[in-house]
Amino acid sequence: MTPNNEETKKKIVDTSQKIQEVLLLLLSDNDDLRGRLEKEAAERTKETTELRDRLDKETQDLRDRLDKEVAERKADRDKLQAAINENASKGDDAMNDLRDMIVQERDERKDQAGKMDTFFRDENDARKKNLDDVNTWIGVENAKRQKEAEELRERMEREKRELQEFIDKDNKRMQDKIQSENEERKQKEEEMKKRLQEAQEASENGTIQLYKKMQGENLAREAEIAELRDRLNREKAELAERLEKEKNEMKERLEKENQELKDKLANEKQFLQGNIDGNHNSANKRINELAEKLAGQLKNGNNAMKDLTDRMIKENALLRNLMSQPLSIYFDAYRTDDYDLGGEEYLTFSGTRSNLGGGMDAKSGVFTAPMAGAYMFTIHICTHDMKKGLLSLRCNGNEMASFYDQNHDSNHKNSMVGQSVVAELSEGDKVQVYMYTHTGMMDKRSNWFTHFVGMFLRPKDFMLDLEGGLAAVTNGH
Repeated sequence: MTPNNEETKKKIVDTSQKIQEVLLLLLSDNDDLRGRLEKEAAERTKETTELRDRLDKETQDLRDRLDKEVAERKADRDKLQAAINENASKGDDAMNDLRDMIVQERDERKDQAGKMDTFFRDENDARKKNLDDVNTWIGVENAKRQKEAEELRERMEREKRELQEFIDKDNKRMQDKIQSENEERKQKEEEMKKRLQEAQEASENGTIQLYKKMQGENLAREAEIAELRDRLNREKAELAERLEKEKNEMKERLEKENQELKDKLANEKQFLQGNIDGNHNSANKRINELAEKLAGQLKNGNNAMKDLTDRMIKENALLRNLMSQPLSIYFDAYRTDDYDLGGEEYLTFSGTRSNLGGGMDAKSGVFTAPMAGAYMFTIHICTHDMKKGLLSLRCNGNEMASFYDQNHDSNHKNSMVGQSVVAELSEGDKVQVYMYTHTGMMDKRSNWFTHFVGMFLRPKDFMLDLEGGLAAVTNGH
């Protein structure tokens, strides 16, 4: 099989896969559309059910409110009737009290008149006795005094008559007044009874009118509810009809789009088949040209790859040579915050001022030797207030050097302390600063007292392979 036929077959397979993907996409869209239509129909049904439930609930609430208002009106009517009865009872009590008061006042008047009559009668008897005494004492002057006695008797009789007339008039006036007051009381009682009767009738008429009004409102509510129910049924029918219509239109549109897509795919397939047949010869020719060109480029590429590999090997050797030179690795790590957590852990740092070779990780406080050789490490700290400084430099967990400082009374109980060490490290060795118990250090963002410095002094076996056969410088022990 020629490369041209394989490419043509690959294009046909790709086209068939694209056609299948388009058909699957259309089927997926059709399913999604059907799902949306069913979901929308379910939501419409749910909304209709919720609307019907809300309408029933509002109708029940309205009926409950009407029943409650009728009960309240009945309670008000009973309360008003009780008030009317209580007022009528109070009116009877007042009338009885007034009658008792009138009878008491009349008795008092009678007692007063009797006392007055007794007084005048006693006085008259006293006067008669005085006259008898006078007649006995002035027997000689009887004739003379007889006239005066007659005159006195006449005067007394006149005064008595006047007094009797006055008493009779006063009794009559009092009786007239009592009678007038009784008639006025009776008239007020009649007016009170009439007013109470009118109030009772008015209350009964108001209750009847309120009942008729509530009955009319209830009928109006029922008519409104019936109208809402009819409108809901109409809207439900219209909604179902509209959904059915939209569903049919959507179905017709999808069928039409599917047919158009099938026609379009058939035309494209025919067009691609024509292009494949028409370009068969030119494709074979182009493939042969590309094969010849590719063979030439592969030959040139092999030569270029070999040259690039040789150059990278030389550059790597140069870099390794530069890395193995003294002072080609160094770092300076610092802190910007106080440490007062008590120690018994490794010291970490806020960052590095320099980190050539990338061996220092400030966050963990670990320096990893990139290559074997001699390194020098220096550490400086400032002790915290009321704290001591007891630290050590460790390589792979083993202590290389320690330093210690206790706080003093001078310099605000702070002091600077440090240590330096030179060590032979192997590639991958890890160097850290360990803090012992009660260690505290002071650092500020503007004053970086803590510094951990490391420098690569010389590689292992330095100057062994130099020309001339020079002896390598050893450790001396």
